[in-house]
Amino acid sequence: MFKKIAISAPVLALAFVSSAALAVPQTHNVQVVADIPGTDFYVQPVNHDTVSQPQQLIWNNTTSKLEGISRDFRAKSFVATGTAPAIKATLLDPAVMRSGTNDIALDVKFNNIPLVLGSAEDVVAAGAANSEIIAPLSITPIEPGVGGYVEGNYTGNVSVLFDAP
Repeated sequence: MFKKIAISAPVLALAFVSSAALAVPQTHNVQVVADIPGTDFYVQPVNHDTVSQPQQLIWNNTTSKLEGISRDFRAKSFVATGTAPAIKATLLDPAVMRSGTNDIALDVKFNNIPLVLGSAEDVVAAGAANSEIIAPLSITPIEPGVGGYVEGNYTGNVSVLFDAP
């Protein structure tokens, strides 16, 4: 048995307006960033995810070791009136990952030169980066001595300052 229901146009219009009035405004935030290098000096990651996303150190089940990472950077140090200065790098904070009270120290190298906390090291020789070069930043975990690696969820930051004084 079918019943016909008639709805007048004003009532139908009112129903649509009422449902539209119940809509909730939505706000979306989109984070945008830009890193515009100079033409005479820069050290930039080849892949921007290197500095914008966490970099996962992988646990190797076969060796029971934590593996390091290596990411490429573009570097340039140029002076039109002579030899460009060396590019220097230094760690700004201790390079360590933590999980609760457990730490894993990290060995950090740029262009295969070890970086030291608070000490500026020449990572690209004077004149070597007159044209852009590609150099690796490597971060390698140092296996803890007594007891080896301890189970946990480790996080940390590696802060490197590059300069061409």
